[in-house]
Amino acid sequence: MDEKKTMHASADIRVVKCADGLHYSFEMLEYIYAGLHETCADMTTDKKSLIPALWRCWSFVDLVHRIREIAQALPGLSKKDANLMEFLAASALAEDFRHYIQHLRKELSKREVDKFPVWGSLAWVDKADPACCHTVMLGARLENASYASAVFDRFEKRWVSKVSLSIGGRSFHFDPVFQACQKFRAFIMPQTAAIYARGYQISLDPPVITMRIANEGEYWGRAQLDQPL
Repeated sequence: MDEKKTMHASADIRVVKCADGLHYSFEMLEYIYAGLHETCADMTTDKKSLIPALWRCWSFVDLVHRIREIAQALPGLSKKDANLMEFLAASALAEDFRHYIQHLRKELSKREVDKFPVWGSLAWVDKADPACCHTVMLGARLENASYASAVFDRFEKRWVSKVSLSIGGRSFHFDPVFQACQKFRAFIMPQTAAIYARGYQISLDPPVITMRIANEGEYWGRAQLDQPL
């Protein structure tokens, strides 16, 4: 009988591996989101902000996809868990966006050329004037090219997100997706700790291994490491 398949979740080291993956994914997501709107807003006066803005947008999409994948691989967490299902529903568009950019070769090989920019339409709300939004016209100026702007909710009387990325008539709204990720983080991280019976701790001050080359073919190193789980 396969030992891995019969291993009880509370003793399964994969829980800790998933916790590691989730922790750093959430941390990177928070870092990217923290400067996203400001980076986009800087484009109104400094076009050099375009590349950092695109990097933040598509890295955000990839990280949300990564969190979804790891969460569904967590031993001991039911695939029908209400918190998991709510998060997957709120972040579902990340799958389509990630699939598009991951298979860009296929997209660009189609005979029927997409009308939207290759890297999508990027729009953001003005920092000083909340009634104003901007859309950057990315890429080559092609005939019949289409650019999507930010989405305004007339009932709520507010922008759906301060930053939006659009492809194929669909818009990825960063604010609500980030909020969904934060809510899921508050659930899933304590959950992993509860599942793994032996307990674990992700160090906020990880050890750094130092190595200095003394002579060719020789080296010395030192590090203070925690006890393994």
